[in-house]
Amino acid sequence: MNALKVWVIVLMIIAAQSASGASLNEISDTNSLSHEIMKHFLKSEFVEGLNIAKAHWPLPPVEIDGLANKINTQWSMVQQRFGKPTGIEFIKEERLGKSFVRFYYLHKFENHAIYWKFTYYKAKDNWRVNGITFRDDLEFLFVPKD
Repeated sequence: MNALKVWVIVLMIIAAQSASGASLNEISDTNSLSHEIMKHFLKSEFVEGLNIAKAHWPLPPVEIDGLANKINTQWSMVQQRFGKPTGIEFIKEERLGKSFVRFYYLHKFENHAIYWKFTYYKAKDNWRVNGITFRDDLEFLFVPKD
C-alpha cells in the first residue's frame, strides 16, 4: 500500500471518530446520529452502529456491547422470517417537552419491516442517547393522533 493510501485511511478514521464524538447540541444532531446508526443496522453491523452511540450514551460500554450481542443473536431469526433487508425509512418524530425526543425508523425487509426507536434526553446543554430498541409489532404506529 502506498503512503497516500495509508494517509487517506488514517484521515478517514480520525474523521469518523471525531464525528461520532461530537456533541449533540441540536435535535437535528440527534436525528443525524440516528440515521448514521441506521445505515450500519441496515448492513447488520450492530456493533459498529452501537459503537457510534457509545460516545453519547451514559450506559457502561459493556452494557452497550451486551445489547449488540443480543441483537446479533436474534438477527438470524429476523432475517429468516422477514427476508433480506431492502432499505430504511424515517417515519416519525415525537417530543416530550424540551427534554425528550424520539425518532422512529423502519428497517424494511422483503416480507415485513421492523421499527427502531431512538430516544434522546437533554438535561442541560447536550442531548444524550437514552435508549435504542427495535420491535416487529407495528400496530401502535398506525394509531391516529387526536
